[in-house]
Amino acid sequence: MSHLPGSPPSPLKTTSQRGIALLITLVILALLAVFMTEFAFETKLETRGIQNYQASFKARNAVKSMFKAVLEGLEGQEEVKFFRVYLKDLLRLGNMSNEISFLNPPQPVRLPAGIIADFPEVSFYTPYIRPIDHLFNLNRIQSRSRTRNNETPPDVRLANQFINIITEWNSTTTYQSESSVLSQNFNLNNKDILAIYAAIFDWLDKEDEIYDSSIYSTIGAEKNSYIGVDPYFEIKNGFLDKLSEVQLIRGVKDKRISLAQWKKGFTTFPVGDKYEIQADFSEIKPRINVNLATLDEIVEFLKQFNQYNPYFNNFIQDFYDDNSQEYFNKSDEIAKELTKMPRSPLTSKNIKHKLSNIITKYASSHIYFTAYSYWYEIHLKTEIDNVKAEVRAVVSVDRNPATGEASNLVIHNFFLR
Repeated sequence: MSHLPGSPPSPLKTTSQRGIALLITLVILALLAVFMTEFAFETKLETRGIQNYQASFKARNAVKSMFKAVLEGLEGQEEVKFFRVYLKDLLRLGNMSNEISFLNPPQPVRLPAGIIADFPEVSFYTPYIRPIDHLFNLNRIQSRSRTRNNETPPDVRLANQFINIITEWNSTTTYQSESSVLSQNFNLNNKDILAIYAAIFDWLDKEDEIYDSSIYSTIGAEKNSYIGVDPYFEIKNGFLDKLSEVQLIRGVKDKRISLAQWKKGFTTFPVGDKYEIQADFSEIKPRINVNLATLDEIVEFLKQFNQYNPYFNNFIQDFYDDNSQEYFNKSDEIAKELTKMPRSPLTSKNIKHKLSNIITKYASSHIYFTAYSYWYEIHLKTEIDNVKAEVRAVVSVDRNPATGEASNLVIHNFFLR
């Protein structure tokens, strides 16, 4: 019986198997490489996330500590010393100008890390702390009951102040934004400005009756004026909660007035006196701190009370206030006297005495001037490893009107990020 020899293995099959095995191996290695790359990327992300969290935690702790120190300074220190000694020296670290405004301070400037020993890794920014008692509270345009009629004496006087403030913007205005110094040109006439005022009036009031002025044939903006706005929103018919709301109002957006510009002259807080929750804030008038304002700032503040302008001339026989006009007429002389060098802290009694030789109704100086501030806007920033933290707040301080001593501090607005 014969046997056929077995067939030898096919070389082609062996080579094919080896090729497949090699291919599989390469695919597995490629997948492992991708996996390891993704794993390394995820690890880096997680590591960076942990580092960012730690940096954020440290930066937030530092800015909260800074905020607490500012509150203690405002409440526990003599106000003039706090601003003109402690704060001014800090602002000079980031600003080479000899003249530093406390009412319009420079935007925060980053300082080198380690400037405060307790926070060696943290870079602090120069603090932005300003008194805001002198600002025009837009919510005053309506009465507390929101039923004030247009072109009544209170309305006309407020409209006149509003027009005077914005008219000053028509010259080239320079203001500081978060990142740079900007210039803005305005070309707003009295009709334009009154239309903005009327629209704000209608945004605040309780009724749907539109503001209809006999001057310049100006009307406001009630509900129907917002139909077709994209995205659509309802007119508020309530007080402004924050200043940025004003940019929603019909006619305001068209004029392209930046929020930074609005902040220079206006607020939505009942500034000008100590905070009392039951007070009728529509009757609280702005007052400028003569111990912290510059000569130019006092002059600019008093300009809003000028009644000899085209708008007010239409009502001058019925609504003229001789007292306000005298303060405007003597604004340069008043400012020079109140800022005479060397400057020493003035009290309310000192202010009246200084004005007694300039104006006849110097006893009413408390309506326009204050020796101490009651309201402050605060903006603080810190940074570590390119991670920033900041606090924005508005606070009020109750002060003894005779001594300036603080007895209570209220935080009205607080934002931390």
